[in-house]
Amino acid sequence: MQQYREPPDFGDKTFRVALVNITNACNLKCTHCFIYRDGNPNSTRDKMDDDTMLYQLKKLKEKHGIEFIYLMGGEPMIREKLVMKAAAIFDSCQVVTNGTYGLPELPGKLVTVSLDGPKEMNDPIRGDGVFDKVKEAVFARDPHDGTEIIVQMVLTAENQHGLEAFIEEVKDWPISGVALTFYVPTKDDDSYLAWEDLRNRDEVLHRVITLKQKYPDLIKANRGTLELMMSDVAIESTGENGEKCPLVGNTLNLYMGDGGEFENTFCCYGNDVDCGRCGTYLAFNAAYKQRCGEQKSPSKEKPKRLRIVG
Repeated sequence: MQQYREPPDFGDKTFRVALVNITNACNLKCTHCFIYRDGNPNSTRDKMDDDTMLYQLKKLKEKHGIEFIYLMGGEPMIREKLVMKAAAIFDSCQVVTNGTYGLPELPGKLVTVSLDGPKEMNDPIRGDGVFDKVKEAVFARDPHDGTEIIVQMVLTAENQHGLEAFIEEVKDWPISGVALTFYVPTKDDDSYLAWEDLRNRDEVLHRVITLKQKYPDLIKANRGTLELMMSDVAIESTGENGEKCPLVGNTLNLYMGDGGEFENTFCCYGNDVDCGRCGTYLAFNAAYKQRCGEQKSPSKEKPKRLRIVG
């Protein structure tokens, strides 16, 4: 019988939600990508073979009670066969892809495709020709195959001006909706991507709320979550160092580390994050649900479908 390497010991805690970087390799070099930041396990030399990864994911699922998993990268569809087999292991699954390798057929599962604005704004961020290639993939798929397709835009200080144009562009695509999240900076991030003062981000949040009112079914966000992201209250859901974040310590973040071993990072966005300027919809939505009494924490109730940037 084939003997596989056992997964690392992450303790005995229950993690209802996990993410796994299927590969550190990617065919794009997106300017805002958090995977390739310094301090994160991200070397393309570090890899795990398919059978070992499937074995370890099964073991981790059994030990930690994982019900929902994000299959990410890099670009996960570089290892399409592995993605399909891994998705079948878990009750709920979300594949986060750049869409340039086509979209997987996963009935009953969720596939999130990343775009960062209309073509003229997206392509300088993601690469020449990417917008058209993703659009072609979205329209080429069978819309009745049972796979839920969401397009996601990461809003930054750079691309936020294209928000409305982007929504008008994709609103008639054969998709289930559009997810919007905000850039998560590092602690010393003074780049053109980050809002130095969150009060400047508030105006963009108000625009998202307006779009939600205009397209209530298309925009996959709720107003309560967006209001928690406003500058005067955002810190109450995250803390300066993640001490109030409902995801930190409650999500198993399986980055691909040294020698092809899984490493659990501080946050799903890695080890160097500025929690005081966090912009991920995921964290604030979990905080919103806590406050509404819909869940006590992500580790104590069967997880809802969530969205994360890819």
